[in-house]
Amino acid sequence: MLLSGILRRAVPALAGFAALGVAATHGTAPAVAEDTIKVGVIQPQAGDCAQWGIPITRGVEIWADQLNAEGGILAGDGKRYMLEVKKYDNICYIPGEELKAARRAILDDGVKYIMQTYTPGSRQAIAEMTTEHHVLTTSYGAGYLSADHPYLNGGITGAPTAYMLIASRAIVANPDAKRVAIITSDSSFGLAAKAYYEAGVAAHSNQVKVVYNESYGADATKDMLGLLTPLIASNPDIICELGFVPAQWASAIETLEQLGYKGAYCAEGFTMPLILKRVSAEALAGRIYSAYAFEASEPTFSAKGHDFYKTYVASYGVDEWSPYAPIGYAAMGTIEAGIKMSPSVDSVSVTETLYAATTVDHPIFGPSEWGGQEIYGANHHLLTPLPIYNVNANGDLVLDAVTDVAKWWAANKAVALPVLDAGGQVYK
Repeated sequence: MLLSGILRRAVPALAGFAALGVAATHGTAPAVAEDTIKVGVIQPQAGDCAQWGIPITRGVEIWADQLNAEGGILAGDGKRYMLEVKKYDNICYIPGEELKAARRAILDDGVKYIMQTYTPGSRQAIAEMTTEHHVLTTSYGAGYLSADHPYLNGGITGAPTAYMLIASRAIVANPDAKRVAIITSDSSFGLAAKAYYEAGVAAHSNQVKVVYNESYGADATKDMLGLLTPLIASNPDIICELGFVPAQWASAIETLEQLGYKGAYCAEGFTMPLILKRVSAEALAGRIYSAYAFEASEPTFSAKGHDFYKTYVASYGVDEWSPYAPIGYAAMGTIEAGIKMSPSVDSVSVTETLYAATTVDHPIFGPSEWGGQEIYGANHHLLTPLPIYNVNANGDLVLDAVTDVAKWWAANKAVALPVLDAGGQVYK
């Protein structure tokens, strides 16, 4: 089982490196140190939030292992460099812990490339440090970016932008839907999701309205029936959620189904092995909409991405598969593209090369353009195509649609941008 497997390994692994005050590492050790690029991953490595953090970290490790198996990443200077992944715990995307982790990575270990959460508070926590030390820091989305902090970028469309687009797709695909419920955690990432869901709904105000829009504290998840009864009383046709860890989301869906809900669900991801232990695939078929980076278990969107899935399940087992595994893998694709284009592997050169490119040829998504000026005051967010998934009667995630993010934004920003601003998500 994914939950028990991750938590069983996470706690002793964390204790081992935390007690020594050093980061755990992954990747083939190179013979010549100067031919190594260190990559830091800041994610939860223990506790409930490790259900997100460990699959994300594994995705980065597989990315590095694949390139190391080729003799290292071939940089723009014509040399190959081995990749060493070092992981750091941020407890559960807590800004103060994010800063502690970044200090260890940057000051103690000399890391010049980092993959972190999109969580706005956590990104802001390390923005000054990454700028001062020229550490190119990407994420599986944007969250917070600024012209004053050019070393922060959004490596893929990702979160929280995807929430806006998932809600939009669910509404378009369900033309009879009239009522939308939004439920998110009261964390920094939950509040971001709330605003982006609202923006996605606002783009279809002629069809739907929000009838429930509440945040919850961590303790509320201990009583799913109590938490979800007021939501179901609002009689929604679509429920948009962000904040439940995978095991909690499975419990929530089971509770909602028991309460008689028959509408659509939208979320960043659905960990189907956990959900299908509680609810049948037939009952959920055609009703769930998810998008984050790409769903690697689905073979048609990206052959390279599906190969990643095969590698992951060969290493950890199919029951350990998580929709969060591909997001770290995908985010590092932007760093990979930058290193391959840059005349030097120096982080300053790679950063400048990426932003100077009209398009970035992402290894999963293909040619993608920079955006973000209206929200962040800087075009530092790579707007990759967003595949959106549903589930079939066999419980398999299937490709539902692919959204051209730049095109959607151009068509809907006049409505969406004021909503994001009101939700505190405009930083320019």
